[in-house]
Formats: sequence, structure tokens, C-alpha cells
Amino acid sequence: MVNAKNFAFQVNKQTPIAQGPAQAYGTVINCRKPAGKRAGHVQKEVRSYHVPLSNIPGAPKRKWGEDGNSEAEQFICWTAQQGTSIMPPPTALDRPMLTQYWQQRKPTRLRKGKTLSKGFDLDCWFVILSFTEPAQLLEMREKIASCYRFLRDNPMLWKHSRNYYHGKDMPDPPSELTEFQYAHLRHGHGCMSCGAKNTRKTYWAFLRRWCKACLQTRSLKEHEALAMMRDQNGKDISFLARCLPSGIFDSWGNFVGAGPATTHSLKTFYSLPDVKEIVAEYILEADRRSSDQAEWHTWYVTWYTNKIKVIEERKAFAKKMELWEESTRLSKTCDYQAKKSARRLYFVEKAKQLTPPLDLRQLEACPSYRRAIVIPKDPHISSWNQLRPKVEKEAAALAVQIGPPEPCSLVPVTFDSSTQLNSNSDQQAFTHPLFGVMFGQLPRSSHAYML
Repeated sequence: MVNAKNFAFQVNKQTPIAQGPAQAYGTVINCRKPAGKRAGHVQKEVRSYHVPLSNIPGAPKRKWGEDGNSEAEQFICWTAQQGTSIMPPPTALDRPMLTQYWQQRKPTRLRKGKTLSKGFDLDCWFVILSFTEPAQLLEMREKIASCYRFLRDNPMLWKHSRNYYHGKDMPDPPSELTEFQYAHLRHGHGCMSCGAKNTRKTYWAFLRRWCKACLQTRSLKEHEALAMMRDQNGKDISFLARCLPSGIFDSWGNFVGAGPATTHSLKTFYSLPDVKEIVAEYILEADRRSSDQAEWHTWYVTWYTNKIKVIEERKAFAKKMELWEESTRLSKTCDYQAKKSARRLYFVEKAKQLTPPLDLRQLEACPSYRRAIVIPKDPHISSWNQLRPKVEKEAAALAVQIGPPEPCSLVPVTFDSSTQLNSNSDQQAFTHPLFGVMFGQLPRSSHAYML
């Protein structure tokens, strides 16, 4: 075939067994005569040569206008200009094995200040973040812009994180809360009314996190809430109280739990925003159906039933959540006490191995030891390495301040029955000569032993 342009066709070669298929190549038949200024200097005309195909299905293609050519194309152009023949591509036996190629590949080098060109897939991020603590997810959602939409559009991610960190014992959120809202109420901080940053108490009966001052101002007693339930005509609509979430307060004004109260000493309180919201909703919906009495009655039965169902669900959830938080708090307290006891025993054993050894009374006289045993963490060699120089320094300082103990012996002392003791002698106590610790008063019997 004679053609003024290069023509390439694909040659299918047999695939070797030990490695992958060789790169397909084509043959270019060039029948044009050399032209240009250097046509007379060309020694030999290039009739045909092999070129690698660039339009193989599945192979990466180089975009049009990309700078630079491949090594094969540069080599072909150079040989065409020199007028030399091109050797055929290496055979399959001359190429390296695929196992050798895999062994030569190295992991990506991570450098500080240089971002990776290839990022993670969204599925990888989902798996990674599902093992992240819910409190950490909240912080990432607020401070990282790229994580905001991803955490917003994947509500199951919050559920996986909650189940992984808190287990199945933690109650599921009610139908009126999303997973994000549930995590925000449980792990967030800050008053939802005044914005106080140190507020962490969530009142599950009202599904709000308030500080102490906002709780007092935004809660209503039962008779105050019933007085506010009036329609636009002044008609009493206090039957809506069953559709409202309620809480229980004691006589000192402290929140006890989800209501309503069942004893005389406890009082039922309602949330002021909930009272205003349900009264406004009832008045708006009732005005729309005031012309047709049958339609109003049908709507009221359905609306009232749904409200009662939601409130009962919230009350059951609030009680479960309060019990779960109480059990979690007790378990943490027991765990903290166990860790403190373990630290105390660990430090005492390590102090006995010092030169000179320190006993328990000497350790208790050191302020650093007393501060270390109240930390609710498991003991470790690193914690002892931090405490050891402090204890040795403080024990040496106390020994120098008090001085060496004087030799003493037990001497019986006899008091005559006729001897009268004044009031001050009865209040004297025995003081240790080394540490200055008061161990108690002297015995009041007639025979005593003194140092």
C-alpha cells in the first residue's frame, strides 16, 4: 500500500506464560522520497520501522499538546534523521519478569510540606472515619472545610462511630433526631441558648444543652405553662399539656430527670420554647380548618395521636439515656479508683528498690508522691521515671531538715495516783522525730512507754 502519510497496524503476538503480554507495536511503511534541504545528504532512505501503538484499548493515552515525547519516539526520530536502520523491539525473553518489576517498585515517599498528587478514595475515608471518636468527628466537621460535606452527607458514618466507641448499650436516637444531632447533644459543649463554652450538661427530656442560668429562665412550672395555653380567642387549650415534654425538679430547683412528677416533693416543669411552639402550631392549623368541623376533627385526632406518640418515645429515650450516663459515670469512677490504687502499689514497690530504699511513710511525706497517686491513669515505667528524681530530692531534703534520728529506748514511766494532770497534758500528742507526723495522744493509763 502506498500512502503519503504514515500508516500503522496492530500485530497480535503470542502471550508468554511467565509474564504479561508484550507491548503491541505497528509497522510504518514510508514510500515518500526525502525532501528538504538535507535530502542529498541522506545516505539511506528509511523504508519501514516499528513504532509502539498509542491507541491500545485500556492503555493510558498522552493528551494532545503534552510537552515531551516518549523515549521510543525520540529514538525513532533520531535514527530517522541519521538515516540508520532501527533494530526491532526486544523479544519477550529479553524483558524483565513481572515479579522483578513488582520487586523494584518502592512505596511512596512522604515529605513534609509536600502534598501527595494522588488522594484517597471516598470509600477509604469512610472506613477511616468510622473508627474515629464521635467527639473528634464533631471537631473535624467544624474546623475542616473538606470534611463538612462528607460528614453531612454520610449519616451512617456517625452511627458506625457511635457503635464502635460506645457499643450497643448506648440507646439509639429517637425519630426526631438525626445521627449528627444526637452526637452533637452527647459530645458537644456550649450552651445552646447563651453560648457559654463550659456547658456540657444535656437535658434529654428537652433535647437541649443549657447552662444553669438558662435552665432556670427557660423552664416553666406546671401552672405557669397551663396559663399560657390559650388560643387567639382566649379559649383554654390546656389539654395540649400531654403533647409537651416535661422534666422533674426537686424542692431545691435541681433537675432530677424526665417527667412528669409522681410525688408531692417533686415538681413538673415544661420548656418555654416547646410551649410557645405547640400553641402557635395548634392555632395556625386550627384556623385553616375552622370552616369545616368534620375536617378539623379528623385533623385533630391524627395530629394529637402523633404528638402523643412522639412524646412517649422521647420520654422513654430520655430515661434510657439517663440510666446509661449514670452507669457510665459509675464505671468510670470505679475504673479511676482502680487505677489510683494500682499506681500507689506500683510506686511503693519501686521505692523499696531504691538505694537507700524508701518506705510508705517516707513516700507519704513527699508532696510529689501525693500528687502522683491521684492521677487516674495506669502506672508505667515512664511515670515512675518522672516521679523518682522528685521523690529522692524531697526525701533527702526532709532528712537534712530534721536531722538523723537519735537512739531511743522504751523506758517505763509510772504515774502516782495522787499526781494531778492539768488540762493541757491530756491534749498532748506524740510527734514522730523524723517526719513530724502526729500519731495520737498519750495514753491516760498509769503505766506508759515514752521514747
